[in-house]
Amino acid sequence: MDHLRPFSSSRDHALTRGALGRRTLLMPHAADLAGWIELDVETAVETLGDQWRQLTDAPEAPPTGDPMWHRVYWRAFGADGPAPRVHALRVGDEVSAIIPVRRTGRLLRQWSSGVNAHTPYWTFALSGQVAVAAVEHLMASARVLDFGPLYACGVLTDALARAARGRGLRVSQDAHGADAVIDLPASWAELRRSFRTKLVGNTFRALRQLRRLGRLDFEVVTGGAALPQVLTECFALETLGWKGWRGGTPIRSRPDTLQFYSELAGVSAAAGRLALYTLRLNSTLIAFEYCLRHNGRIDLLKLSYHPDFGRYSPNNALRFLLLQRELESGGVRSYHMGLVSEWKARWATRLEPLCRLRIYDPGARGTLAYLVKSWIPGRARQKVVVLRSARRWLSGRVRTA
Repeated sequence: MDHLRPFSSSRDHALTRGALGRRTLLMPHAADLAGWIELDVETAVETLGDQWRQLTDAPEAPPTGDPMWHRVYWRAFGADGPAPRVHALRVGDEVSAIIPVRRTGRLLRQWSSGVNAHTPYWTFALSGQVAVAAVEHLMASARVLDFGPLYACGVLTDALARAARGRGLRVSQDAHGADAVIDLPASWAELRRSFRTKLVGNTFRALRQLRRLGRLDFEVVTGGAALPQVLTECFALETLGWKGWRGGTPIRSRPDTLQFYSELAGVSAAAGRLALYTLRLNSTLIAFEYCLRHNGRIDLLKLSYHPDFGRYSPNNALRFLLLQRELESGGVRSYHMGLVSEWKARWATRLEPLCRLRIYDPGARGTLAYLVKSWIPGRARQKVVVLRSARRWLSGRVRTA
């Protein structure tokens, strides 16, 4: 049974059966627990959940670092590859680091975040000056660490990168787009001034037009008996738009994706974090935004609108209403829309760069991996940028000739 694997303990950890038939972890003396342990996700959440949560429960911290997220995510998507492992650094009764990773690579051993696009930001937990210990521990059993998406300017990203460079390892922070963020100021009037005049005007016009068509109802669903029915409506609405008929991937198209968002809504509602914003016209759902609200931020995970009302931009109207509502309620400082796209860039008040942090062993295999994964793709991206700039320059010269 491979639930817990100690790395530096003077005696073995034991798993036995309790009086009620449940697995009970017999903890040795605190002095024996100074070091790293490796656990499966379920065991880590059960035994370290409260301390894990304390490490990730900080202002502006994304929800993807929370043990609740990891349990739901890996239950849904864990069968797609090697089982994830949680590396935890314990000193007595305290936990100083929790790093959930997945073993990948056959010819080249590596630990990676191993998540798909449903996890917009990969996060880990470090407290104090333990970044060096984390890098040394993980590199002892791998030649490459591949983490992301991470905030490129994040404190934890910087700590790991500096620790790796200090140990003589190759480090590459490869660009991975940006998180589109709306910062919420003190007042609604101030927020409106931060948007482009055209966006504000078009959105108010859409709201007026929708109200002329009938009764417009805005609601925030945070849980309760109605939640399953509202989720069913939202997931059905998503299939009516482009995701349903242009080869997209609506939530209902895959059992694992449906399981993830359904279970995440339930546990988030129980924890007081779910914010499912809906907009109805004459009782018909025309737009929704599936969000999590925690640590002073809102994270948009899914959205859709009814194609019959596309000309009225119902998601824009809904976003205006929800931002106004959150400003009036207080407590939220930012609204994170995820990986930037054209429409998100129009709304964003700032873009927070994302990256993949890759750390390579300096040996022959690690160097080869660095060349293939980071150096060559990086040079190719630079050439594309140069070619695009040259094309724009030539186009300008032709127009003025």
